[in-house]
Amino acid sequence: MRPVVLYIDDHHAYQSRLTRRLDSLSGGAYEIAAIRITHEIELRNAVGALAQHMIRRITVALGPRHISLNAILDLLPELTIRINFCERENDERADTPSFASRKQQKDTRRKFRSDRRMDNDAREGVMEIRTVSRFGRVTEIDAIIRRHITVGPPVRDAGNLHSNSIGTHLSFSHKAGTRITRYVIGKERALGHTVVYLPIKPLYKIEGRFRRGSGLTFGDLIYRFSEGDFPDINDMGQWLYMHENGYYTVTLPERSDDLITCDIGTLKQITNAWRDYTHTRSQPTTSWIDIEGMPLCDVLELAVLCDFIYVDAPVGNADKEAVARRELGLFMAQLPKECVILELPHGNRSLTETNHSNQLKESHIASRL
Repeated sequence: MRPVVLYIDDHHAYQSRLTRRLDSLSGGAYEIAAIRITHEIELRNAVGALAQHMIRRITVALGPRHISLNAILDLLPELTIRINFCERENDERADTPSFASRKQQKDTRRKFRSDRRMDNDAREGVMEIRTVSRFGRVTEIDAIIRRHITVGPPVRDAGNLHSNSIGTHLSFSHKAGTRITRYVIGKERALGHTVVYLPIKPLYKIEGRFRRGSGLTFGDLIYRFSEGDFPDINDMGQWLYMHENGYYTVTLPERSDDLITCDIGTLKQITNAWRDYTHTRSQPTTSWIDIEGMPLCDVLELAVLCDFIYVDAPVGNADKEAVARRELGLFMAQLPKECVILELPHGNRSLTETNHSNQLKESHIASRL
């Protein structure tokens, strides 16, 4: 699970722009929980409404200097730094670090910890405060965040991927990718979990039947995100329908390459939205992003946003297998430690053997979203 930046602001238009920019710069290293408030009195209820798994990962708070955090400090046990906005471009206090004791922030006995570990000594009772100009470079804010993001141990491991997760795969052949996808969908459905299948590949590479058309299609979703018209996370289910094979999926665009030629920044935003949608479902849900036909650098951009990834390790002595194994090693080295890396239990299984839905006379149909 990635660390979270809590972004509180009463300048709503500015907040929307900065959130999109930071999300693009983050590269999956952190996620942003943006809260819009009009009055400071709304703050505690707004933060308390966030999912507990998200609150526990908040390590950075970002917002204007005039909004006090006193009312919520007891809710944020991992907070290490507050980044304040000053409203003037040439404020002499901008970008100047300082430290505040707990007494200065709030009369509470909770311990703050900084990620600046010096001989493993934790600085108790101290939280770093940085002040930056609203008119400064967004890359500078991103750099400050990266220096302070911390997170506890991963919530999921290879044996426990079912507290709602999103995954993908890196495969070096269509056959291997199909085998992995059938295995994952079949396994999740056999467990009675809701499955959301999201293809990002040429339409002529998609196995089985699929819908195309107009209206609430994947193409429509791409257009909306590219225009900055982001739907509410709880509304993402409007783009899904129940496939005849028992999982949820999306109606696809008319042109075959629309999904893989889309701007990678837009695809990252959509993947972030599907991840948040998946994590907020009340029933066990697994979203599966089936990627094919994209450059490895773009696959990596999406993979770092996932909770787990299945990889295909080619065997053989030919040059192509050697190159694939080298690229796989480089790829895995860049994944965040929170992303669980998996392989099929038996890599040489046939496609029919890994299709769990064929093994069960009465497969468990995915629950309603």
